[in-house]
Amino acid sequence: MRNTVFLDMAAAFAIGILSGMGIGGGGLLVIYLTLLRSVGQLEAQGLNLYFFIFASAAALFVHSAKRRMNWGLVLLVGAVGMFCAYAGSTLASVTEPHLVRKLFGAMLVLSGGVSLVKTVSKKRKNANSTGN
Repeated sequence: MRNTVFLDMAAAFAIGILSGMGIGGGGLLVIYLTLLRSVGQLEAQGLNLYFFIFASAAALFVHSAKRRMNWGLVLLVGAVGMFCAYAGSTLASVTEPHLVRKLFGAMLVLSGGVSLVKTVSKKRKNANSTGN
């Protein structure tokens, strides 16, 4: 029990840091929970939603202190996000868990591929502009 608590705390700390740097913390949390902690896919995604709620609230607090916020837009995006999260969780609850897991994996692969292509394209563009 004690080792798993330490492992969970270390994983949460590392995933929180990566998330703060913009490196897919939520996806990493779901992967950690499902593969290393044997949590069900839907439960892991539910915990991931909690992770994002608290992380985004902290980020909103930090950013609002540094710059002026468009609170109307913040509330609109929050409301749309809550609606879509509810709709998505309802859809996931009536979908076979193995299909949800496969769709989530495909989404991770696709988003990673898009990120990789953008990074390579940006590096090539920078190399071409400095080489001329």
